[in-house]
Amino acid sequence: MPDHRISAYDAKLVSKAVDRLAPRWTTWALQTIAQDGQMRFTEINAALPWLGTQNAQWVLRRMLTDGLLDRPQLGLYEVSALGRTAHNAHGALASWHRAHFSDGGPPLAEAERTEDTLRRLRGKGAIDVLHALSQRGPLPNGQLRKAAGLATGSFHYRLQQLQADQLLTRTGTSHRAYALAPAAEALGPVYAELTAFARGAEPAITSASAKPSPTTGRTASAERANAAVRRSPSASSGMFSHVPAPQPLVPAHVTALSHPSRTR
Repeated sequence: MPDHRISAYDAKLVSKAVDRLAPRWTTWALQTIAQDGQMRFTEINAALPWLGTQNAQWVLRRMLTDGLLDRPQLGLYEVSALGRTAHNAHGALASWHRAHFSDGGPPLAEAERTEDTLRRLRGKGAIDVLHALSQRGPLPNGQLRKAAGLATGSFHYRLQQLQADQLLTRTGTSHRAYALAPAAEALGPVYAELTAFARGAEPAITSASAKPSPTTGRTASAERANAAVRRSPSASSGMFSHVPAPQPLVPAHVTALSHPSRTR
């Protein structure tokens, strides 16, 4: 029987897998290219029109650097051997999201579920906080910060994000201690697949966490694309395991809101 406690897995390996797979649009690009085998940039750009040319170029360059894509000839992209091993991790990520966040909300593509799960796990110290709580049980503020090895400012910011993402809860007398939320306790199968993916990664590939963050302009572009993907007809055409129901239109005042940063 596999051990489904998240503390049973190496937090460093899980973090490395998340670093490589979590950047926005990686899942969409990887699954789109895998579906067609090989694609030219113009074809990728047409399949993911909400990205825009500049942002799509940046996404593909990063995926090449991270070893998720190969370029067999100039202008042609295909999923690498490492990229193909992400399939099982994507399935586990989407399944976990569907089990815990399908409470009558709008229909989501499997790729969107995958990326949203990775978003919840991404961020400095997120994996370390979850690992410490799985290993030692509920912990008060000070002990948890020490176990996670985070500076005070980063620690409190990460706690707020993990609570907002429904991975952390308050417990004990006067709610002075933190514990894993039920959704976080069920992350064992996800951790297992992320660990398998990380172990298959080539040692020579530089981890995504070692590279600089995207510029403000790219972040703004990604935020606009995040809203556009829910409105684009291309996003509801049955592409790589989308749900059969069409994506609903999102009101303008909702799409204008930006997501909070995950990497303070």
